[in-house]
Amino acid sequence: MITMDEWHDYQSWRSRLLTPADERFYPAGWLDSEIWTGRARFWCTEAAAIVATFTAYPSGALAVHGLVAAGDAAEVRKLIPYAEQWGREIGAVVSEIDSRQGWARVLADDGYAVHQVRLRKEMV
Repeated sequence: MITMDEWHDYQSWRSRLLTPADERFYPAGWLDSEIWTGRARFWCTEAAAIVATFTAYPSGALAVHGLVAAGDAAEVRKLIPYAEQWGREIGAVVSEIDSRQGWARVLADDGYAVHQVRLRKEMV
């Protein structure tokens, strides 16, 4: 469950996080619920914010999944290790980010590579 301080921080970023999200697939109320219940996690700085959730595959393997980000790209990159650490804590074997192609170049030095149309990093 999210703390009230974290909820307040999320609310300050909410509109910017919803801008890149396609409401046909990720309605605002759904994102709010995922954050509120802890099924998705939120991290932010003054300049950027990210939301991650997890995907459970049929084999039982878990992936931490970068759902949406907003703000300064360099600051977003600094937040990704927090999501990766959360993934390790829940037993994720990979970290995945669905995003635009440009992130493939930005995150290449961090170990991410295009896997189909999804960026994927093996968790070690």
